[in-house]
Amino acid sequence: MSLSAQGAGVSPIAQRRLELASQFHGRVSELLRLGPGRLRFSLGVSLAELRVPFHITPEAAALFSQSARQLAVMLLSRHRDLVSTGEFDRFLLVEEYATLPQLPPTLSPGAGGPDTRAAADLATLTHPLLTGGVMAAWLGPGGWGRSLVALVIELMRRAFTEMKESRGREETPALVALMLSSLLPGMEGALRSLDLPAPVQRQLVTATATGLYLALRLGVERAVREGQPSPELAARIESALGPMAVLGGTRLLLTGGSTLYGCELLAGVPDAEKLVAQHPGGLPVDTVRATLEQAVSKDDVMARRAELAVGVSALRESLVRAVRLGEGGGFQGALTEYLRALATRPAELTALLAEDKERKHLTKELRTYAETLKGPSAEVLNDLAARLKEYSPKEPAAAAGLARAKAHATYARAATAFVCDLWLERSLFPLRRMMEARTGEEVEGGLEAEYQAGRLYLLSTKQGPLLRSAVSAPVAHLFVDVKDFTRRTQLLGGAAMADFLRREFYLPILEDAKALHGGMSQLSDRGGVSVNNLLGDALSLSGTVDRLVTLAVGIRRHLVSYERRLAQTISREQVEAGLKAIEEEYERKLQAARPGVRAIIQREKEAALARGRGEGLEAGVFVSYGPAPLVITLEDDVFGLSKVAIADRINESARGTARSGAARAKADAMLAQERQRRGNPSLAHPWRVFVGAPLSVQVPYSAEAEARAALKAGDLEGARRALEQSLRDALEDAAKQGEDAPGDIYNAGVAVSEETLLAYQETLGDQRFFRPLEVDPRTLHPELHQRYFFPPGPMRLTVGFHPTGELAEVFRFAGRVMFKGLERKGGMEVWELVDEHGVGRLFARHHASEWLRTR
Repeated sequence: MSLSAQGAGVSPIAQRRLELASQFHGRVSELLRLGPGRLRFSLGVSLAELRVPFHITPEAAALFSQSARQLAVMLLSRHRDLVSTGEFDRFLLVEEYATLPQLPPTLSPGAGGPDTRAAADLATLTHPLLTGGVMAAWLGPGGWGRSLVALVIELMRRAFTEMKESRGREETPALVALMLSSLLPGMEGALRSLDLPAPVQRQLVTATATGLYLALRLGVERAVREGQPSPELAARIESALGPMAVLGGTRLLLTGGSTLYGCELLAGVPDAEKLVAQHPGGLPVDTVRATLEQAVSKDDVMARRAELAVGVSALRESLVRAVRLGEGGGFQGALTEYLRALATRPAELTALLAEDKERKHLTKELRTYAETLKGPSAEVLNDLAARLKEYSPKEPAAAAGLARAKAHATYARAATAFVCDLWLERSLFPLRRMMEARTGEEVEGGLEAEYQAGRLYLLSTKQGPLLRSAVSAPVAHLFVDVKDFTRRTQLLGGAAMADFLRREFYLPILEDAKALHGGMSQLSDRGGVSVNNLLGDALSLSGTVDRLVTLAVGIRRHLVSYERRLAQTISREQVEAGLKAIEEEYERKLQAARPGVRAIIQREKEAALARGRGEGLEAGVFVSYGPAPLVITLEDDVFGLSKVAIADRINESARGTARSGAARAKADAMLAQERQRRGNPSLAHPWRVFVGAPLSVQVPYSAEAEARAALKAGDLEGARRALEQSLRDALEDAAKQGEDAPGDIYNAGVAVSEETLLAYQETLGDQRFFRPLEVDPRTLHPELHQRYFFPPGPMRLTVGFHPTGELAEVFRFAGRVMFKGLERKGGMEVWELVDEHGVGRLFARHHASEWLRTR
């Protein structure tokens, strides 16, 4: 048998690393296939901000550290002759030592199924201390390695199931692999905590981490075999749990005696980081291998070390084959034990090779003994004898049957596999950074609430989905805005205003909210009321829809009484000073304004003066309905503990309290005409919520510039022509949209979304019965027409009655609103909860019994 026929340092692991790098060459985007559109849940609005929140339960995480510690103690026990008796005796008290499975001394796996035996056989070739017997025992009954492999298989099995349920949208197995890899940086620390004997610490840590990698590899292989993913997905899963990730970087692979890539990298890997940096888009494997081969050949010291590594690796592989045959009964036990010691003790093998006389003596004895044998036993011993004979300190690679140049190429191949792993790790770094391990302190409600709400991937030893479908019940969100009141109370001064708001606004509302509070922790029991945020002139709450509608009515009552008390609090001198300041401000605006806009400014002035006198003070309340808020907890050593509630419908409710003058412009104009027609200046609006879509003209910059230039030149006709097309387009769009086009909102009362109204009806159940009505204003009682102006056209009402037949509340359809930044299909339907102090009282007096009988 020629020496070049085998033992040339070819490693299946190195071969796979080369294949992975080649597969992603020029296709690094295939390795990084992760984005919001490919995830069932993620945080962040862009790829740069993307985060995937996950948690690995303590029981699952413990399997990693416990299995690593157990394997380290097993290896130390197996190689106890490498340390002194005193050093080893310390480990007799280590918890893991008392529960060690039986440790066979063999290089060959003592027992196990085909997968276990294959992993154990491979382990023998990846590190001298990692024997097949120990590896098989660790992966067998009583070994934590068995539990670790089972965990990986089970998690991957769930991941493949959930990927199938998502119709392949999310590559859940690759996510799980990335999440599991987050535990790997802690493994070396867990091993260091054992305080392994210094003389063998690095070698034991390297051997243990290598065994951990092989166990993870076995779990992934089993899961992939069962799940049958595409080759690309299988590669992404495997890459996430690569050797360099498990061994914690490059140091142990270079200095811990590892032969993972075929031979020990005694000569190092020149310019590994530089090679990776030069090829961020994909590693050209052949180019890198040629570069490394050239670098090794040019440096005499590096070349000698590379040749030694290849030669020793070939000898060790030959020793392992001989020992396995001997352990199977192929020849004498004493010889098997001696050869096993050489295979597992690098120092003894090095000493043998350094002593020419001892090496030649062993060669002769092996040949003599081989003559007494037949078949494979004789072949293996003759092969080993031939390699020992060919070995020399000057040409160690001769033991592998290789010339120096071929040895350099073999070493370069192993070094290239190392660079491939390094490239994969650097490429995967952005993905690893996207995985965000959660502790439960980040949000109120903790891990369980986040998991139940479908906002957390959970890796656990217990059965259950990795990511739950969102099951959180929707809740109502109330926002109250008192900007007009705070503008009015500015007449009091800062301190007085703050105290007045505290006593007359915040405390009464919070007192009402507290009475409705259901003892919940951020709505986790789906009941009650919770305060989200307190702002300078606004308040946000979330809770059940029935309680928040009740609270909204109570808030309106407080605001009415607040207005009366405010008028009594501010002195006449303060009011006069404030009115004078308003007069002066608007006089300046009127003097500077063009004639065409003076009427608008005059109306603003009158409204501001009315507010200053205490007339028509306004506040808006809006109730929306949707998912419960996510409450984020922020803790800072300076600013302390802060909580922020985040929900799309909180933003919606805040926008629902807007008071856009354009939204009520049409209603105000119609009211002004009716006042003049009737000669009744005290005629009022019946409603406090208005929705309108005023005509808006979008003018392109080119047309605007042309019009401005014409005006500057005094050419009014030219300016008109420049804007004519824009105006025509706006009129055509308005004609297409019609009167029902979504618009802005002016909310000085209580408004709710249609979702809220429907949820309110459903929640109350038997406590109310509702009548949807369409009422012609002309049929209303004369007293209502005497006090209020009702625009022409039918009113859509939803009228609620108590079981006793008494009027409970009246909702009026206000229109469709398009909130800026929260655009939806065709806008959102908004209903006004009719003011019980105004038109609502007259409805109850004159029409309740009639509406109750309506079918």
